[in-house]
Amino acid sequence: MEGSHMLYIILFLVSITGGYIAFRYISLLRALKQIQKDLDVIQQDLSKNQMIHLPIPNNRLRKLLITINSFLDELHKERARYAKQEKDFQKQIENISHDLRTPLTAILGYVRLYKKSQSSYISQNSELSDTLDVIERKSESLKNLITQFYDFSRLTAHDYAVNLIKIDTVKLLKESFADNCQILEEAHLDVSLDLPDRPIYVFADRTALERIFFNLFQNAGRYAHTFFHITIKDEPDFIKILFVNDTCSLSYEDTSNLFDRFYIQEPARSQGGTGLGLTIAKSLAEEIGGELSVAAKKLNKNGSLLISFSLEFPLHQFQNSDT
Repeated sequence: MEGSHMLYIILFLVSITGGYIAFRYISLLRALKQIQKDLDVIQQDLSKNQMIHLPIPNNRLRKLLITINSFLDELHKERARYAKQEKDFQKQIENISHDLRTPLTAILGYVRLYKKSQSSYISQNSELSDTLDVIERKSESLKNLITQFYDFSRLTAHDYAVNLIKIDTVKLLKESFADNCQILEEAHLDVSLDLPDRPIYVFADRTALERIFFNLFQNAGRYAHTFFHITIKDEPDFIKILFVNDTCSLSYEDTSNLFDRFYIQEPARSQGGTGLGLTIAKSLAEEIGGELSVAAKKLNKNGSLLISFSLEFPLHQFQNSDT
């Protein structure tokens, strides 16, 4: 009998111990799942200074969470330092751009005023005429570069105000092409526009849309090899404006970096680019409710590529009417 009592006691103690171990295991498993869930939430938005709380009393788990929370706190502080440095950097770009634009605008104004007031004298002096043309052209180029930096700083700081109005994209494309045709002519490109006869309207910021077109024209002038083609596709769910050209200056691998800020292919550095044109164009497209993307296809074994920039807007952004 005593042996049976001892056996029952042992079985009871074993079951109690097993139950306790199972309870602790299940509790620990639930705690780890909760910690994993908290980490997933924190990972979705690292900008917030969030900490993980101890789900159950456990000394080893507490030490682990102290280490994780310490890491998260340092990560948050590092992100805050980086954000401040980035904001300061953007402000410096904005200030420098503004300070440079003021005297440059004055220089351009005086050059054009002098050319207009002394047109008869200048026309008789070819050397002076060529010099003034170079000064004006280089000043205008520098003004465009400064504008790129200024726009980039405002967009990155979310300080670019847009005024959405009804714009005929077909008409604006033709006007922008006329304003920038010299860029394409100097690159000796075969240019074609395949645009509909009817207007296609979009609610967008006119200045932003003009800047997008200008930057894409600049990009074609810099990288296109033989041709540049512009067309508008009216799809059931969206409107797409395509800017297509061939190029020998870019590799297939380059296309994934074209929207990266300050990205410039080596052959284009001598042309005075900033590496911000496409970055700004993409950001501006998003500001006005659109999307700018790029696709590439190899044309031949020599490495020539067909590059297609697509400026796309959902159909509800457009009103296809003459009113």
